[in-house]
Amino acid sequence: MDTKIFPSYINMCKTVALEIADLIRTDAHAVLCLAAGHTSLGVFEELVALAEGGGVSFDKCTFVGLDEWAGKGIGDDGSCIGFMKSNLFDKLGIQEDKIIFYNGKGNLAAECRRIDDFLKFNGPIDYVLLGMGMNGHLGLNEPGTSFHLYSHVVELDETTKRVGQKYFKRNTQLSGGITMGMLHFKEAKRTVLMVNGSKKAELVKKLISSEPTEAIPATYLKNLEHTGLYLDEEAASLIVNR
Repeated sequence: MDTKIFPSYINMCKTVALEIADLIRTDAHAVLCLAAGHTSLGVFEELVALAEGGGVSFDKCTFVGLDEWAGKGIGDDGSCIGFMKSNLFDKLGIQEDKIIFYNGKGNLAAECRRIDDFLKFNGPIDYVLLGMGMNGHLGLNEPGTSFHLYSHVVELDETTKRVGQKYFKRNTQLSGGITMGMLHFKEAKRTVLMVNGSKKAELVKKLISSEPTEAIPATYLKNLEHTGLYLDEEAASLIVNR
């Protein structure tokens, strides 16, 4: 895993957006998996600006969802697909047939098979963009989750239940979810983990200093050669000898 430290969140987002745009210019049919969440918002803004400026077209790309809350789907407040549609897909004019997303209101085991089957025949993913939760999770791979899974149904960690409330207009009971597994990240051509802000500096320090352990899911990426850890100065502030 290569680590890059950027002077600001904006600089980091611009770099990631340009990497994705360069990929699309090379392969217009690329398969992308971009995390829903506040960490990704700056990247989404940059991608929309690039598309509006005529610098890149996403019309032929396929977007695969990273995760979804159990019981939530398109049109539901706080859903991951709703976040992606309002902040990226609708602004880029992405057609519905180019969006392959977990339906948290469906049969979750069947949804796992559907996404895994899609990637079996259309993968691997060309570019995965991840954020890291306050408990070190990737997607909804919670602490203690096996490193040897593809799509799977999860029981949410208490930290995720609490922090996840920020995506909802009112307090919402969260208990489970559905997510890509670590093996999807392993098989992807490029996986980038973005972390920003001082509130995650201590967790970044643990990530850097720890061997891969299921107790801190993000550590799984450390042994993958095609993976990047992108940090802003605040997130990297506690790293020693950087």
